[in-house]
Amino acid sequence: MQSASETASDPAIPRRRWRLGIGAHLALGLAAVAFVVLVGQLVADNITHTAAQAVRSLQLRYEPQARLAGAIIEKLAAFDRAVEESLGSETTSVEAQHSVQAALDAAAGDLNDALTVWFERMPRGASVPPEARNQQLLEQRIAAHVAAGRTLAGSSGARQQWLRERHELLEAEGRRITRAGGAGLAINDTAVVVARKSLMELSQAAAGLRSVADLGDAAARAEHEFAATLDRNDAELMHSPGAAWMEIVREDFNRSVSLRNQVNRFDASNARDRHDFLSAGSGLISDAQTLLQEPARQALSAAAQRAAQAATNAQRALVSTGIAVVVVVLLVSLLLALRISLPVRRLMVATRRLTAGERDVSARGGGSAEIAELAEAFNAMAAKISDAEADLRAHQAVLEQNVEDRTRALHHLAHHDPLTELPNRRQLTARLAAALAMAAHAERRCALLFVDLDNFKSVNDTLGHKFGDRVLQLVGLRLREALEPSAFIARLGGDEFTVLIEDAVSAEHVCEQAAKVIEALQKPLLVDGRQLSTSASIGATLYPDHARDADALLRTADVALFHAKDLGRNRFAMYTPELYDLAAHRFRLEQALRRAVEDGDLLLMYQPQIALHTLEPAGVEALLRWRKGDGRIASASEFIEIAEATGLMRELTTWALRSATATVKAWRAMGWHNASVAINVSAMQLLDGSFVDHVIEALSVTGLPGDALEIEITETVIQTAPATLAALQRLRALDVAVALDDFGTGYSSLASLAQLPINRVKLDRTLIEEIDHNPRSAAIARSVIALCHGLGLEVVAEGVERPGQLVLLGQCGPITVQGFLLAAPVEMQLTAQTAETAAARARTLLQAPADQAAQGTRAGDGSLLFVGAKARRRP
Repeated sequence: MQSASETASDPAIPRRRWRLGIGAHLALGLAAVAFVVLVGQLVADNITHTAAQAVRSLQLRYEPQARLAGAIIEKLAAFDRAVEESLGSETTSVEAQHSVQAALDAAAGDLNDALTVWFERMPRGASVPPEARNQQLLEQRIAAHVAAGRTLAGSSGARQQWLRERHELLEAEGRRITRAGGAGLAINDTAVVVARKSLMELSQAAAGLRSVADLGDAAARAEHEFAATLDRNDAELMHSPGAAWMEIVREDFNRSVSLRNQVNRFDASNARDRHDFLSAGSGLISDAQTLLQEPARQALSAAAQRAAQAATNAQRALVSTGIAVVVVVLLVSLLLALRISLPVRRLMVATRRLTAGERDVSARGGGSAEIAELAEAFNAMAAKISDAEADLRAHQAVLEQNVEDRTRALHHLAHHDPLTELPNRRQLTARLAAALAMAAHAERRCALLFVDLDNFKSVNDTLGHKFGDRVLQLVGLRLREALEPSAFIARLGGDEFTVLIEDAVSAEHVCEQAAKVIEALQKPLLVDGRQLSTSASIGATLYPDHARDADALLRTADVALFHAKDLGRNRFAMYTPELYDLAAHRFRLEQALRRAVEDGDLLLMYQPQIALHTLEPAGVEALLRWRKGDGRIASASEFIEIAEATGLMRELTTWALRSATATVKAWRAMGWHNASVAINVSAMQLLDGSFVDHVIEALSVTGLPGDALEIEITETVIQTAPATLAALQRLRALDVAVALDDFGTGYSSLASLAQLPINRVKLDRTLIEEIDHNPRSAAIARSVIALCHGLGLEVVAEGVERPGQLVLLGQCGPITVQGFLLAAPVEMQLTAQTAETAAARARTLLQAPADQAAQGTRAGDGSLLFVGAKARRRP
């Protein structure tokens, strides 16, 4: 844009006329509006000042007067309610009577304070106006009313004393009859109860007398029944407990009858006084409203009318001001439309024409200074646009060529892996579809290999992702070198590669190609000066032997790859229909298990454990179960492997931990105070760093101590490095018990006892299976149990299913047993009862051989089982 001096000296540019700018137009309009608003504000302020004075007089004079009058009426009503509550109270407690009296005193004090505040402002002497004199008379009447209320409430206190005394007499009567034998006597600590009929009848009559709350006809009938019982059994009772006892009973009974009659006589006269008092209170409240509150309300109403009139005048002034402002705004808007809106509209029309392609368009000036300058700038812009179009067409050809080059590069990236420069999944899909179509037309075979590097994740984790990328690039080169030139090699992603063999002669030919890949990838790779050994697993499939479309071919190759990894990796596997059936079964079982987790079909069942040295329940083991749709309950052995393989085990263990601890909390709340539960945990779960945190959270949520929980592990934790040992030590620090499960079945049993921080050993069922039939098995079991006891470890024997096993284990010192002989796993609701039943069954099974030994009997072949058994005496 040219400066002002350049514009003045350039004869081609017309000289501008002097014009007001948009700011000046707006300033003039705002000034007019401000003038009108200022005038209206002055008028409104004057009127508002009058309204404010009226409101101020209302606030300073009349509102406090009305508030004080209302307080007197409120406190008077509160005093009447306090008196009425003291009269209607039926309690015999001294503390409750003191509370009622304190409430009455507080209500009387509040009423006196309110009267004092009101009448301090009233004139005194002989020359007071009639209105003030009436108010002073009202004050005297209220004082007399308060005195009457206190007197009436005081008389109610005597009634409460009579009721309390009567209650104490009846309670003493009941205790006296009970001590004399009215409650009966237990014989030999059994459920048999003996009592004399006369004392039992008298005890029942006394209980009926105490239970009657009404002091009217019901109490009279109860007293009559008690007196009749005394008279009917007088001779027997005079003999025992004796005449002195009878005299005391009759004296206390007659005193209680007298007290009831006094209360009834008092209630008959008190009802009339109470009615008169409440009527007088209602009259005082009405007079207080007339003499105190009504004048204040009338004054408030007059002041409010004055304020309302002032507010109406102020509103009229504001309406007039608003109308004037609207008129001025309309005039200003019309001026701005002529000077701004119309020129802007002309400029917008010119802009649309320029946008439509008219290059000879020009804008007409006019209006404010800014709009005129904008029109001139628009005309200059239109000229420059015309010049720029020529330059744009020159650059267009160059841009089109660049776009074509970039498109070719993007097409290459879309169909190739940028890391290895091998074809990617997109190109594989297209090539596979074309190859299958050609194979179907020529009636020949195609083969597809899935190549997956073994344990490639450890390479990334230990050597870094850049090193892993170099390994993948070299693997791609190895695949090109190992396979025939006609083989189509692609990278699917990660460490997965595919090989398409379009001219597969036979299954043997495909196996030869897979073996070449295995052999090539076994050779060490030299990556950045570091030698690395690799291996791969391969799954192979054939068209049309195993699948007839691309998706099915990819799926069958993946199934074969999965089987190759199951076989131990670093090998290949050819697809067979049995592999697909196995994979489908695993998939269906996995999906069903996931649905069971979501639908809550999993449950915990609990099998009691009985301590043979105390013959009491020592805890329970929580066993995971699956309630199938047909109602069958599946054991964990049917689905635990799938849960561990699919990663569901962590979720199942967390759920079992929370459910088991919540169940123990419920058992302890129901009275099973030493209830505890054991849950099974795998070594992989202990490797999860958050497992111990889940245990801490479960104990914190339920409020259970650590000894209410036991974690069962197997010997395989020794193979999972120090991480699991650290987790076990944290559990022991929480006082959580740790048990070594399935002891006696592995190869490192003694090492487990030495290295693991455990406090309990669970003998596997195979270790005690033959102890009641095979002396060698019995000797081994005794030795293992003695070894554990020598190491300070508790022992639990699983799988006890025969009485002979139970008896022999009972001779091995302190030991806990678990098995179907005593109890099968049950649900939570039946566990406590089942545990008690199992303990009773253990006592019965162990008592029978002891009784036989005490009687000197022997049982043939069974004598071996009872050697060392001690006779038990029934408690």
